Amino acid sequence: MEKRFSIKVISDSCGIKPHTLRVWEQRYGVFNPERSEAGQRLYHEEDLKKAKLLARLVEKGHAISTVASYSLDELQQMLDGHLEDKGSENLLLSKSRTEKLLSYLLNYQTEQVANELQQLRTMLGAKDFIFSIVLPTMREIGTLTMKGKYTVTQEHIISTIIRDQLSQLYLPNIGDRRQQVALATPEGNLHELAIIIADILCRINRVPTRYLGAAHPAECLSEALNALGCPNLILGVLSSDQWDYQKDIVKYLSKLDKKLTEKISVVLGAGSPIELPDFENIKEVHFIESFENLDDYLRKLS
Repeated sequence: MEKRFSIKVISDSCGIKPHTLRVWEQRYGVFNPERSEAGQRLYHEEDLKKAKLLARLVEKGHAISTVASYSLDELQQMLDGHLEDKGSENLLLSKSRTEKLLSYLLNYQTEQVANELQQLRTMLGAKDFIFSIVLPTMREIGTLTMKGKYTVTQEHIISTIIRDQLSQLYLPNIGDRRQQVALATPEGNLHELAIIIADILCRINRVPTRYLGAAHPAECLSEALNALGCPNLILGVLSSDQWDYQKDIVKYLSKLDKKLTEKISVVLGAGSPIELPDFENIKEVHFIESFENLDDYLRKLS
């Protein structure tokens, strides 16, 4: 009989906290553990091997969103340097810049963090700034905060500085109005930075936007979508203390659907594929698990 492992064994073996492993499972589909009679997760030997490889790649600067779907052989090849991480261009350059920003943050040198980010923003184009600086930095600080090497306050500080720098990017809101996109998060979900980045990516790809902000009750969001006539909705659904994607998304979309008067397409940003019921007015739902995938989707939309 094949041996099974608890989440604590997986965590201790790869150095990743149980909370992070659960996020990898829920958001990226890294694992599909069985459950004991008491409801505890039970992992296979393959899960243990994959967790170890992923942990080492994340430590080297690879984004979990781009390597999560790789097989064991592909992960080992990437670790050995024989397979390129297609989602991480200029990985070494991004890593060095991220390390510099985080070294300032470690000592609460917030002015240096802001100055460095401002210099990078003015030096790089908007897309390079997001993919080479903003996303690698936010992924790294998220991982280090989960490991206890940085505090939640430090994570909030750099998020606020990044938000300020993103607000200073001027991109015209142009494109085919028939493809207009509204951006929001559900009630209880305060992860606004993600939809700010999504809004910028829309404009880079000449997809016009209506930015609605965070934490909308479903009925209120439906009313806004009806009034604005947006045929597309990007909904940031990253799980948090007050919002659980797996438990809440079907109920939320069902409430949204009931109040809509026009057909719309919905993109679930950071949403892993799950089974959904048939909706009346939500004609299609796209599960977009990374900003790299969102950029691909928007290029096709435009």
